[in-house]
Amino acid sequence: MKYFVLPLTIAFLSTNVGFANNLIHDEYKADYRKAITPGYYLGFSTLHDKLRRVRLPEDISKPSSFFNSLFLDFHFSNQEFSLGFYDEEALKNNGAGTGIEYDTNRTRTGIQPGYQNPGDIEHTLYGITLGFALGDNPNLDIRIPLAVSHFETDHLDDTGFSGGIELFPNYRINKYVAWGINFSHINNTSDFPIFDESMTSVSFEAMAESSPAYGMNWSGRLSAGHYYPSNDINENSFWLWKGSLALHYQIHQDFTFLPYFGINYSPTEEALTDDLWVDYGIEFLLMPNSPWNFSFGLAGVGGHNVIEEGMEFYVSAKGNF
Repeated sequence: MKYFVLPLTIAFLSTNVGFANNLIHDEYKADYRKAITPGYYLGFSTLHDKLRRVRLPEDISKPSSFFNSLFLDFHFSNQEFSLGFYDEEALKNNGAGTGIEYDTNRTRTGIQPGYQNPGDIEHTLYGITLGFALGDNPNLDIRIPLAVSHFETDHLDDTGFSGGIELFPNYRINKYVAWGINFSHINNTSDFPIFDESMTSVSFEAMAESSPAYGMNWSGRLSAGHYYPSNDINENSFWLWKGSLALHYQIHQDFTFLPYFGINYSPTEEALTDDLWVDYGIEFLLMPNSPWNFSFGLAGVGGHNVIEEGMEFYVSAKGNF
């Protein structure tokens, strides 16, 4: 009999291990989230296309119609969020699915063996972005991102939907400098209340691009935006400043190599789980001087307290008319 005691004990404990095995989807409440984590599912992706569209190639004629260009993007992104995504006090105060009972003084009166915190979160997006530009100068850029999202945490997973719209009226001062006002909204839904939220933003953006006379040029982008999250427990708006720089290596007439780097900073305290992080990536642009060009690239997120890993892969096509 003694040979069965240890295996039976381990099996018993494993069926009663903490948070994960007791929660279902709708029990991951919105107030279990700590502030805002700027994930891909809220529209915080890289600025790849926006870093190389100030100056059109000289051999592309000006548009003869109100319809200026068409943009199509296919992308895959994956992120992992650490336990910093959760509000520990909210979990503790609710005894969220842990099997832990509390008395009126919030003292544990019954504790399951082997209690543990919730696990890391993995989030994946499979999406497409349709965009087009109207007018010559000034013009209106429109982006419509649509994506299937997949959340996985502990023993649960769920497929949701993320979609929105971006309006960017902009004006080119000359072929090197442009500015505009960006209006965007994105909404995410799933069976997890903790992930059901939307983000609306308004930002001023300035773009600059150098001359390609030396075979390599650069482009940069600065933005100052005000963001308005909306969910069941957090509607605190915040400011976010962004700066990005890309180098354009024209290796061949029909091939451009584009590494880029960006910094994100928020001066608004306690609105975000981290107030400083970076974006980085590399893009390969095919036939940059043709009316139709194609690009593919890899991008990531670094230096964030909660986003442990972030990776985005995209393939896009753009036609100028």
